Amino acid sequence: MNETKKTGLFWGTAVITAAIAAIVAWPKTVINDDVGPGQMLFETFVDPLAATNMKIVTFDEAQGTLDSFEVRKDKESDQWTIPSREGYPADAIEQMKDAANALVGVKILDIQTSNAEDHAGLGVKEPKLESLEVGDEGVGRLVTFKNATQETLASLIIGDALKDDPTKRYVRIPNQDPVYVIKFDESPLTTNFRDWIEDDLLQLSSIDIETLELKDYTATLGQRGISLSRKYTADIALDGATWKLNELLDFDPKDPRVEPKKVEKLEDEKLNTTKLNDLKNALDDLKIVNVYRKPEGVSATLKASKDLLSDQDAIASLAQRGFYPIDVGPDGEAEILSANGEMSVSLKDGVKYLIRFGNIAGVSGDDKAKKDTDEAVEGDEKTPVGGVNRYLFVTTMVDESKFPPPELKEIPKTLEDLDAMLKSEELGAKSEEKEVLNPPVVEEKKEEPAAEEEPADAPEMKKEEAESEMSAEEAAEEVTEKPEVPEASEVPEASGEAETSGEGEATGEGQAQDDEAVAEEKPVVEAEKPVVEEKPVVEEGKPVVEEGKPVAVEEPAAVKLTDEELRERLEAEQEKITKENQRKLDARKDQLDAAKRKVRELNERFADWYYVIPEDTYGKLHIGRENLFESAAAAATPPPPTGGPQFNFNNLQGGPGN
Repeated sequence: MNETKKTGLFWGTAVITAAIAAIVAWPKTVINDDVGPGQMLFETFVDPLAATNMKIVTFDEAQGTLDSFEVRKDKESDQWTIPSREGYPADAIEQMKDAANALVGVKILDIQTSNAEDHAGLGVKEPKLESLEVGDEGVGRLVTFKNATQETLASLIIGDALKDDPTKRYVRIPNQDPVYVIKFDESPLTTNFRDWIEDDLLQLSSIDIETLELKDYTATLGQRGISLSRKYTADIALDGATWKLNELLDFDPKDPRVEPKKVEKLEDEKLNTTKLNDLKNALDDLKIVNVYRKPEGVSATLKASKDLLSDQDAIASLAQRGFYPIDVGPDGEAEILSANGEMSVSLKDGVKYLIRFGNIAGVSGDDKAKKDTDEAVEGDEKTPVGGVNRYLFVTTMVDESKFPPPELKEIPKTLEDLDAMLKSEELGAKSEEKEVLNPPVVEEKKEEPAAEEEPADAPEMKKEEAESEMSAEEAAEEVTEKPEVPEASEVPEASGEAETSGEGEATGEGQAQDDEAVAEEKPVVEAEKPVVEEKPVVEEGKPVVEEGKPVAVEEPAAVKLTDEELRERLEAEQEKITKENQRKLDARKDQLDAAKRKVRELNERFADWYYVIPEDTYGKLHIGRENLFESAAAAATPPPPTGGPQFNFNNLQGGPGN
């Protein structure tokens, strides 16, 4: 074979190899060759849940750069993350389904053009950095969905909306010339960071807040070290809807080493409930606009690791965002001062948040931070694009003061201990019984006795008619025992004649009436009866109760227990008290473990991140000394700092305040 044929064969092989490589590198978008109006744009993309990766690429005309936003499901952890935000956790299950659904079942309404020269005019020019320059226009937005094996399910360049119908868009498949007209809702295809994350950062409810500790100070880094100016520290409790000041300390703004002055609240001073309620609500609804990873040396706990002070890159990262590590003792641990103070929030369940306020995002040459936060809040009505934001550093810990050791009952060890315990319980029981049985005697107002009335005439005796007639003798005896006493005017004169009955027997009624009239004229003197003191009836087993006197309780005779019975009683009491004490200890342990578990879970979220919040949110979380009270007396606060002494990073002893 001559050299000419060898050369031709070589070039032919090279062309075939290049063609194969181009085919392999070509996106595997599934689309029919004869796609036309009325057909599905992506016929095989029917299950939105199959999408495990979404990437949106946009072109920045002013900077001439590409920006990408990506959401992906990790195969190992099965967790959604945002790789374009350094792998921050995403809350993307529903959002991803909605986004993928935007391209499922979309039909082609029309083919606008197949000429590549028309792409820029329709806004479907592909965002490829190698073919773009600063100021290029007509570049579309590239959206790509992939499955778990990284196969492309759908890829689309979204262009301009139609002028006569904004619900319709010009779109194009990458590396293909035809431009289609489709109608679909692209709102789920958002790059707004907030739309893809858990929007409740702290995951606390304002009704669970018990105490706040506000530490207002400023720390700035200068050529000679850190300049620290302390202002005030306030310990405030929340009881229902009422705020209460527990303690207020004012510092010397010129020298942070001077002991603070305890301030007594004046009578006319009232806490600013409006500001405090705004703070409480801002904690409940704390939103972030961006995140950045912390240095690895910063742990999930309150303090930084001891190696942090020797890690210059980590120190620079912290200082750039307004957090300054300092050496606070011989143990090698480091505390972190914040540029704009800090606050701690304690909840009822024993979880305590420590929130530190850093620099304004975008300051100190951090242009990328400002650009990212501007984009993150685009479309958010509360935070305009280009708005000021601030760095936030969050950690949690267990508030041990919420879990005091329970009061345990002493367990008797000997029979003497048992006897002493039983006597003590008996005395306590008697004391309670006396309080129940002998309530305070309340003297009642006695009524004056009414005047005695003169005895009325003796009532007329009435006997029910017996079944058989009474004899005359029985009638006479009854009259003798219970005579009628008529009025003097009613006494008839004696006629001296006796009435006779039908049988001819004298009744003697006339004589008897005369005798009774004479007897009435003589006063009847009854013999004085002896006074007999009535004793209360005493029922067996019940105490004697006399008015105005304490209740006499007859104590039952003590039952003497044998030694064996006493030992059994001792063992029973020991078991009973041991179980009661253990229940108290277990209840405390369960509550403490629940708090530790929650703190651990929260710190796993907070450990790796600086957060960025809107400045207006910071304005609600930070309360100046002049706004702490509602009254005019609050104006009598220390003068604003005029500059404090400079301190070196590693030599400052002590934290930001008591």
